Amino acid sequence: MMKKIFSFIYKCHKWFGIPLAVMFIMWYVSGIVMLYHQFPRLTPSTTPVEEVSLASLSEVWKEVPDTFSTCRIFFSGKKPLVKAGGETYGAFTPTYGDLRDIASSFRTQVARVDTLADIDKWIPFNQLMPHLPIYRVVGADDSYTYVSSKTGEVIGRNTRVGRAWAWIGALPHYVYITPIRRDVGLWRDVVIWMSGLSTISVIFGLVVAVRFLVMRRSMHVFKNRWWQLHYSWGLVFGLFMLAFIFSGMMSLAKIPDWIIKPAEMPEGKEMVVKADVDLTMLPARMSSARITASPVPMIETRAGEETIITSINRCRPLDFSPEAMRPVVERTTGEKVNDITRVGDDIFYHAPVEGYRAVTKHFTVYWNDRGFFRVFDARGKAQAICYRFLHTMDIPGLNRVEWLHQIFMWVVLLGGLVITVTGTVLSVRACRRHHKQRRHKIYWK
Repeated sequence: MMKKIFSFIYKCHKWFGIPLAVMFIMWYVSGIVMLYHQFPRLTPSTTPVEEVSLASLSEVWKEVPDTFSTCRIFFSGKKPLVKAGGETYGAFTPTYGDLRDIASSFRTQVARVDTLADIDKWIPFNQLMPHLPIYRVVGADDSYTYVSSKTGEVIGRNTRVGRAWAWIGALPHYVYITPIRRDVGLWRDVVIWMSGLSTISVIFGLVVAVRFLVMRRSMHVFKNRWWQLHYSWGLVFGLFMLAFIFSGMMSLAKIPDWIIKPAEMPEGKEMVVKADVDLTMLPARMSSARITASPVPMIETRAGEETIITSINRCRPLDFSPEAMRPVVERTTGEKVNDITRVGDDIFYHAPVEGYRAVTKHFTVYWNDRGFFRVFDARGKAQAICYRFLHTMDIPGLNRVEWLHQIFMWVVLLGGLVITVTGTVLSVRACRRHHKQRRHKIYWK
């Protein structure tokens, strides 16, 4: 009976390897590229830093609702815009002059302007559909800057170098095929099924490898070079491979309630009163600012890599001490705080400075005096471990030494790549042998 089971597992692993081989190689090669080059998009560090004109901003600020949970202040060229409650205030229909000013803010000149009737490969997200038609400003440096025709805001930005690396990095790794990615549900299902089948194949491979190890009690089992490489590297790096693919799947899949039921938090949201916001708290120059009520009313401004946290007005200084944050945590979770401790490097606390951890009955809350605030229940912790700990190998201690983390990732990814390449060769050879045997049988019949 056991022999039949192992035979079934072996055959499934062998024949699964043929259709899944390309995916495995694609994920590992693109994973190596993505250690250095992410999907090209507009990020806070690449957003131009502009001078804040309080007069212009105050005119837009008049349109903002009296209360909001969060709002974002940003620029399109020199024009300030405010986004709150899903609406963009200060929105305008950009002219060619506006597009030229936007390009100039990114230190490039307009080579041409394309009017897109649909999203393209570099902005394949369906939430951008309401901005159509979208202006793609092609710069003299072959950069693409995407501008909404409805609001005038910059909704995407990439460079020629970023696009080149994305072809062998982010696009295949995330399965960013535009017709699929534009439908979030379809894209999620495709990636989950691909990684789910791959996870099963890896598990079967580990079972076969461990069985050989138990039976032969040796790492050297096969005379054939390809078989021996696949077997030995599978024993060493198979678990890393399983963790990498399974965690990628779990970054999109939801853990069923019957495994881990999510804890419920109060539905009420803290609100910022617009009249309490003092716009003079903004710096003279910035790329964007976020005004939020969570965890406390505050302003988070960005200027390149620099982030500054301030209160919404001078009469309410920020206080992130345990005494001040205890009622905030209890109000957020709806539960009494049992313990507050000082934390540094932690699996769930991912911040460059030390902060605090509060524990309630069903939640663990992390924060620091730089505005970091995260709430985890048991499901949130499980998903954080699946992705951060198992996929990006963001291991406490290791993640603080960048070069050491890079070496570790290279070893793990190259180990997985050896397994996939040798497995692909063996699967192709098995397919050829099967084809020859069938032709031979047909010939003699």
